[in-house]
Amino acid sequence: MTHIVPGFTYRPVGNTDGDAIRPIGLVLHVQQGNGNLFGWFNNPSSQVSSTLWAGRSGEREQYVPSDVRAWAQVAGNASYDSIETEGFNTEPLTDAQIETVAQAYADGVRTFGWALVVTHTPGSSGLILHSDGGAAWGSHPDCPGVLRAAACGTIIARATAIVRRMVPARGGTIGGGTGGGSQAQAQAQAQALQQAVHVAADGIWGPATDAALQAVRENRHTRAEQAAVGTSADGVWGPQSQAAYVVTVKAIQSVLGVGVDGVWGAATDRAFTMARNTYFTP
Repeated sequence: MTHIVPGFTYRPVGNTDGDAIRPIGLVLHVQQGNGNLFGWFNNPSSQVSSTLWAGRSGEREQYVPSDVRAWAQVAGNASYDSIETEGFNTEPLTDAQIETVAQAYADGVRTFGWALVVTHTPGSSGLILHSDGGAAWGSHPDCPGVLRAAACGTIIARATAIVRRMVPARGGTIGGGTGGGSQAQAQAQAQALQQAVHVAADGIWGPATDAALQAVRENRHTRAEQAAVGTSADGVWGPQSQAAYVVTVKAIQSVLGVGVDGVWGAATDRAFTMARNTYFTP
């Protein structure tokens, strides 16, 4: 439980209960002040902290590991990382802050599989505003404010560019990370994934394909997952469903170019996230 975002200075603070989390996105905050927040977040009387801090001029600090609960948005702490941005909600983010948040978000995509989207729905993966959480997140309607919220699309666009520099270009192979394959090869691999999760094999990673793959990834034993692994979608997860799930995961791992063991672990999830961020067509 010590994931630190590359490029951030780690300054651990005491205001955390140390509970492990697997965050689904990043909450954008405004500091309403200047200077780093280490002292305030390390003060037991404040009872607050955030995962990250973005200074006006590009300073980057991390106070709580990304896979540990910080105390930034009450009910949202168990599901999201947080980033405080220096300054006030009457000021827009600086270009340096936009880059800092984008770098942090790209790391979350690679590490935890965050969706490359702006969301305003608590419980959804993406970049989200503190104000979106309402009363459950402490009632902060002006955090981070209209001017800073306006940068969210730019942040996601920049994070997308950062992530895609680290995966094969379109037309390259889905698995393996070396690129250089033909468009026909990429289409054939998409079709192989589609066949693995029992959807129409048209070679396009669209919403239907993505929903089936995500059902297998989440492994919540739903009817949707049963349909994806090719068993009767009766809502009863028994030995037949489990056996089909293992077969399906092995097929997906083979396409992604990772170890084929039938267990959707960290390596499989990283490969899946990289492939999805390259090939998914909403």
